[in-house]
Amino acid sequence: MKNNKKVHIQHTYEANISDRNIALFDIQTDFAPTKALLHKQSRFLYVVSGLAQIKIQNKIYTMKPGVMIALLPWQISEIISVSEPVSYYLLIYKFELINDILKRSLNINDEKINIIDTLYNNSVADVGAYDRRKISTLLEDIRDEIGIRSIDVDITQKSYSSIYILSRLTELIIYFLRLVENNDEKSNNINSEEIFKYMYLNSSSDMHLSTLSKIFSMSESAVSKYITNLTGLSFRELLNEMRLSKAQFLLLHTNLTLDDISVILNFSDSSQLSKVFSTNYGISTKKFKNANKDFEDLTSIRLDERGVKIIDYIYDNYENEIDISDISKIFDISPKNINKILKYYVEKNFSNFLNAVRVNKSCSLLINTNYSIIDIGASVGFETTKTFVRNFEKMFYMTPTEFRASILEQDE
Repeated sequence: MKNNKKVHIQHTYEANISDRNIALFDIQTDFAPTKALLHKQSRFLYVVSGLAQIKIQNKIYTMKPGVMIALLPWQISEIISVSEPVSYYLLIYKFELINDILKRSLNINDEKINIIDTLYNNSVADVGAYDRRKISTLLEDIRDEIGIRSIDVDITQKSYSSIYILSRLTELIIYFLRLVENNDEKSNNINSEEIFKYMYLNSSSDMHLSTLSKIFSMSESAVSKYITNLTGLSFRELLNEMRLSKAQFLLLHTNLTLDDISVILNFSDSSQLSKVFSTNYGISTKKFKNANKDFEDLTSIRLDERGVKIIDYIYDNYENEIDISDISKIFDISPKNINKILKYYVEKNFSNFLNAVRVNKSCSLLINTNYSIIDIGASVGFETTKTFVRNFEKMFYMTPTEFRASILEQDE
């Protein structure tokens, strides 16, 4: 990690997506390699001409006509070589909003989908000749609706514009998901750039440098130095950046109170959230919400406030023998709706979330105690050692025994 280059962080307002807009379109041409960019917002790149190579999360891909690239928040990309000037459509969009609409409103048959994992594990699709015209048309439809950023032409908003853009965006994402559904790039090898992805996906949890240290087999000082050298931010500053980006979405697009949001994002209380928000953005949460109160009703998401209490209950009782029927009785919500609520908040259904909490809790015991694997599995709530090991492997791609051994090797 000695030669890590500092990356440029794509700031929210630098990208010119206002909180009243859903997406931004541009046409970009690169004649030479670019600086590494750490993205705060999701984007699609669709190559229309030229030839280049792009590095995404330390993997190298070819940029040529027909290649479509998907980047999610806190991924790093860098064009490392340009053989021919490469031109591409660039679409930056609000992923949290689109993801919510896909999960809550459009998935009427409750299909088992995990959009975040699929997109994180598959950054590039080579669009076949048959589908290229369709992809181009979808992107050009969005362009004609919202204009081109670099030309800065003020386009009068048309009737039903938000509905139209959302429909085109969701269709585009579905096309990409279908293109990569049999091309899972997931690797058991964890590289250091995955730190940012892990932090973003788990930013609502009680995260510390020690957590990253154990997962990525690096010392705490090495993790801290890596983050600061690459971003110019400390671990805590970067974690707050990630949490605040989620706070913006929840403030603008949901009915959750500031107290609810502070619980979900693991701030100590609403006062701490307000203070960090004001320090980072120069505006209070109240003024921020009032300034955007005329955002279209279409994007207002009414959430069941019991979701926060369900999450708290699981964290408080994970070591006990609980199942979804218990939660259903306590909170007077059907099991089906409990799973819907949890999928919104934590991207997991009840059983997967409970198992994830138990596995994360077991890591501390594996690191800090000499308890046997059998005893640790039982103490965090797993009925059998086999179930414990299976779920641990599912999360960390290694057994609890291998995890403990890797920590001992690191400490020697």
